[in-house]
Amino acid sequence: MESPTKKRSAPEEQDILDTVKAVLLDIEGTTTPLTFIKETLCGYIKDNVQEYLENHWDATECKTDVEALCEQAKKDKEEKVEGVVEVPAVTEGEEGENDKKDVIDAVVKNVLWQMTTGKPTKSLSQIQGHVWREAYKTGKIQGELFDDIEPALKAWSAKELKVYLFSAGTVDTQKLLFGYSAKGDLQELVKGYFDLTVGGKMEKEAYTKIVEEMDLKPEEVIFFTGVTAEATAAADAGLKTCIVVREDIVLTDEEKKKFNTISSFTELLTDAVDGETPAKKVEKKVEKEVEPEPEAVTA
Repeated sequence: MESPTKKRSAPEEQDILDTVKAVLLDIEGTTTPLTFIKETLCGYIKDNVQEYLENHWDATECKTDVEALCEQAKKDKEEKVEGVVEVPAVTEGEEGENDKKDVIDAVVKNVLWQMTTGKPTKSLSQIQGHVWREAYKTGKIQGELFDDIEPALKAWSAKELKVYLFSAGTVDTQKLLFGYSAKGDLQELVKGYFDLTVGGKMEKEAYTKIVEEMDLKPEEVIFFTGVTAEATAAADAGLKTCIVVREDIVLTDEEKKKFNTISSFTELLTDAVDGETPAKKVEKKVEKEVEPEPEAVTA
C-alpha cells in the first residue's frame, strides 16, 4: 500500500495503471470544473429552490426532502452547530401552528445556510439533486466535464478498465451530470456510482466499502482526486492514488513528494482516442524507507 505519510525518493517512470482493474474518479474539480459546481449548479439552487418547493410541495418526494432537512436541523441544533437554521414541521390548518409559507421560508434559509458551511449532508444533497434533475431534463443545465474526460473514459473502456464515480452528490445527481453532459450521454462508460451513503470522502472506511462492492482488492483500484485529504483516506484503505492537479489545485512541495500527480488524464492514455495524441506515463513516486514525519493534512 502506498503510504502518503512517508517521504519518497526521486520519481521513477512507471505506469500507475499497471495491475489496476478499476478507476475511481472524484467529480468535484477532477472530472468537472469547480466553477460549474459553485457557480452554475449552486447558483441554480440559490435562484430556484424556493420556486421548486412551491411547485412540488404536495409531492411525496418533496415532503420527504423537507422531513430530512428538518431532522438534520434538529441534529445540528443538538450538536450546537453554529448558525444552524431550524426547520419547523408542517402542520397546516391548525390554530397556532406553522403554515406552508413559513416552512418554505425556513427550508430555503436552511438550504442556503448549509451550502455556506462546506459540510455536505445527505439531506442537502437529496433536495439539490431533485432541483437539478428538473433543470437537466428541461435543458436549463448541461453537465460540464473537462475535455480530457470523454477520451479517458473511452480509452479505459477499450482496455476493459471499469470506471466508477465517488461524489458528495447523490448517485442520481452523478447520473444526471454524465447523462446530460455537453458531450452527450456518457453513462454507458461508467460502471457504477458511489455517494455519501458509503461514508465521507475523507474517511478510510468509505473506500473500504467501495472496494468491497467492486469485489476487488484495494491495490487493484486507483482513486483520482484533487483533494489530498481524500487521497490520504483512500491510500489508508489500500487503494492506489493520484492527485489531478487542475488549474485551481495548489500543492505544497511536501505533497508533491508524497502523491502521484498528473495535470490531465491524457498523460495516462497510451493509445490515441478520437484524435488524442498518445500520452506519456505518469511519474510514479517510490517510497523511501524512512520514519514518517508528522504533517497537517490540507483539504
